[in-house]
Amino acid sequence: MTSRLFLISSNLALPHFAAVVSTLARGASRAAVVTTAEPKLKERNRNAVLARDTLLAVGVPAVEFFDFDTQPSADLAAFDLVYLAGGNPYYLLQRVRDTGADAVIEEMLEAGRPIIGSSAGALLLGRSLNAVPIFDTSVPDLGCKDTDALRLVPFTVLPHTNRWKARFADYSARVANAGVLCRSEILEITDDEGLLVEGDTVTRIGSTFPPTPVELSAQPAA
Repeated sequence: MTSRLFLISSNLALPHFAAVVSTLARGASRAAVVTTAEPKLKERNRNAVLARDTLLAVGVPAVEFFDFDTQPSADLAAFDLVYLAGGNPYYLLQRVRDTGADAVIEEMLEAGRPIIGSSAGALLLGRSLNAVPIFDTSVPDLGCKDTDALRLVPFTVLPHTNRWKARFADYSARVANAGVLCRSEILEITDDEGLLVEGDTVTRIGSTFPPTPVELSAQPAA
């Protein structure tokens, strides 16, 4: 069965994402919004609230907040669609590993159930978190030693690129460095962009252009 992921930078409720979200949510009777990446805000995280409201608006009958800090990761398998909200990617990665949620997420993806990742959630699904400190030193790594992410796509997402371009004169050099450290291709997405991944096909979704196919470079080494 074809895997289906949607990797976004921040806000699922953007109007130009409507068709993607509607298609991914078609037939889903129960969706989970995972709030673990925000250790303090949890379900009060604006990103998570907007995601819940968007999924309800496209017709998912039941949308529930889910937290690996308080709920068994195996319970995630009961949902038809999963949204991984933003926050600290290191914390999210560690909790996913510690609770065994990584295996649950991979099994869901292999079964064709859609996974949506926003910011930290998008980073989790890619190859590595090594791009994070190159662009945002304010994110604490919490002592995370193994920065390999779940590697469910053959690239690393760099969210919020509009912010980094405005901040760093050497932005291009930083992206190149991130590719070396992550040992993968870096796909950049601004705050209003997303990457729809369906099997081996990647499509860029944005507000200023039609859905655009993305040509990936050679597959990175395992």
